[in-house]
Amino acid sequence: MPSVIELLKQDHRGVEDLFGKFNSTKEEAIAEEICNELEVHTSAEEQFVYPALREGVAGGDKLANEAEHEHGEAKQIIGRIKRTSDPEHLAEVVGELQQAIEHHVEEEEGNVFPKMESELGTSELERIGAQVEQFKQSA
Repeated sequence: MPSVIELLKQDHRGVEDLFGKFNSTKEEAIAEEICNELEVHTSAEEQFVYPALREGVAGGDKLANEAEHEHGEAKQIIGRIKRTSDPEHLAEVVGELQQAIEHHVEEEEGNVFPKMESELGTSELERIGAQVEQFKQSA
């Protein structure tokens, strides 16, 4: 059973690939796919990862609050992407989202995930991973 951290890192790499494709093509459909992937990812984190972070990791409350704040910013940008019809403006707003997501991923992978790995343990990370997998399949 995969660890939640493995699953989230897979999501991160997938979205990074989509940003690369968008930057090459500027296709609206790819921008939509980025938004959809991020909406499922952030929902899964908010429902399953951040509660475990708050309960089981020293300083987890602060880390979860910061991550949720970053999700709020990303959701606002996603809303702007969905309302944008001008291709030039779309590229600009997707670029904003990319910057926000790159910062969020750097924070998670550099700070949050290592703390979760050291303080929650393998079985707990696999349990959360199973919940996230199930959630994503039903989303």
